[in-house]
Amino acid sequence: MIQTTQQTLHDGARNAVIQVTGVSDGSGNEDHVVKVDISTLGASAVSVRKISYNIGYGLVKLSWDALTPVDFAMLPDGYGELDYTRIGGMKNGGGGGGATGDILLTTSGFELASSYTITFELVKKN
Repeated sequence: MIQTTQQTLHDGARNAVIQVTGVSDGSGNEDHVVKVDISTLGASAVSVRKISYNIGYGLVKLSWDALTPVDFAMLPDGYGELDYTRIGGMKNGGGGGGATGDILLTTSGFELASSYTITFELVKKN
């Protein structure tokens, strides 16, 4: 099991910042778990401006929610930042059936004390 927290650091009229954390007890991984639920932000969609991350001993995959989730980022062990501002933000690639605009998280290779901290800087669409 992975003990998780989600915190809204900022929720303005146009922008939002969400931070998610997780620490593994070694008993399994997360599989397509909603980490950013856009309905709680009062938005019809979001684009990702930046993702800052610190992954300890494992791999994290981020996907747009849809009937068939659409992967958009792989976060390796270590820390870093993905900056999509030059392209106007990472827009939802989960079009088609069942697309919600939510961001899903999947972990792999997580063992005892593996962890993640991920901060999403988002632009809301209404």
